[in-house]
Amino acid sequence: MRIPRATSHRRLALVASCLALSADVCLRADPGQPAWGRIDGVAAHPGQFNFTVTAWPEGGRLAVPPGFAQIVRATAAGTGGPGDLFVEYDADAKAVAVLAPDGMRPVDVRVETAEETGQFDDGRIVLTARDATVQGTRARLESHPANHRIGFWTDPADSVSWTWRPTRWGAYEARLAYSNASPSGTEIEVAIGDTTLPARLESTGSWYRYKTLPLGRVMIPAPGPLSVRVRCAKPVGGAVMNLKAVLLTPTCEGTPPVQDEDGSILLHARDATILGTTLRWEPAEKKQTLGFWTRQSDAAEWTFSVSNPGSFDVEVLQGCGTGQGGSDVGIAVDGGRPAATALAFIVEDTGGFQAFKPRIVGRVAIAEPGNHVLRVQPLKIAHKAACDIRQIRLVPVGK
Repeated sequence: MRIPRATSHRRLALVASCLALSADVCLRADPGQPAWGRIDGVAAHPGQFNFTVTAWPEGGRLAVPPGFAQIVRATAAGTGGPGDLFVEYDADAKAVAVLAPDGMRPVDVRVETAEETGQFDDGRIVLTARDATVQGTRARLESHPANHRIGFWTDPADSVSWTWRPTRWGAYEARLAYSNASPSGTEIEVAIGDTTLPARLESTGSWYRYKTLPLGRVMIPAPGPLSVRVRCAKPVGGAVMNLKAVLLTPTCEGTPPVQDEDGSILLHARDATILGTTLRWEPAEKKQTLGFWTRQSDAAEWTFSVSNPGSFDVEVLQGCGTGQGGSDVGIAVDGGRPAATALAFIVEDTGGFQAFKPRIVGRVAIAEPGNHVLRVQPLKIAHKAACDIRQIRLVPVGK
């Protein structure tokens, strides 16, 4: 990797620490680790944990340590993408376990947690049963430590709702965390703002066994009050479900980039996934940029496909208002993987946030074909905002 003149080894160490995908930090009061492996917090995604499994217990049950926060989703990485896993409680919610089906014994399990409704620094919004409003006569909140759900939903005319204020517009993937011991087939509708997403519930086999159901993509058009409502459209069985949470996870604003025939890779702002609470894709013709980069914790990621790996110069098309230059920004490719590369650059004052200037800020190496991730995040914001970025281009060295 070529180190730009403005980049010191100390600043590269900051890049590695700020942009790494995982942190070797166990976020429990007890420093001891479970017998099946270890639990680490995920630095880039607050409220999420990585369960590294060194020895799967018989039956595929990962016992969750006492005192762990409420789990709203558990996934396992595998071929074809992440697969959702069941989370099972005993009747008193004192024993919790993540379940892997026969034939699936992943080394890494990602666990997402949330006790109360809120928006995390990475932009993820979780609407929990604990803060829901129930319209009706039967459905009601049932609460145990780390297990809050709307239960007794025996009247299909009942519904559940939230009002939340997202701090930015953008694209999100919606999911429902639920359990259902009734037969499969109950039809529901989840209205998120002006978008209604229909879904069909599968049986989870037990009222104590939860998983998440993908609902689809939704665009939140503006910051401000957002209404979310879950209702039953067609019941099957004696009860609708136990509803734990509705999850809104930032997703790609456009289309995942692919490598061009000339070997270059264009990462346009419209194709980023925005992980933050103020950073946003600004689609106005004169902007076409990632803007409102006012929080150091906000980041942008691109998942892109490479057919011809190698070394690439990193060209950033950046703008910055008069007197706003000087912020440190880090770029990491495949952070957390063995072949990760990273660099950092200092933002230049270009005379305006949409006065874009192309700059070669360093070089990264991509060793293997396939999907890769590039992440951009401020390391230090010098003034009110870091910069605007319209695009990043990876240019093959020598071309």
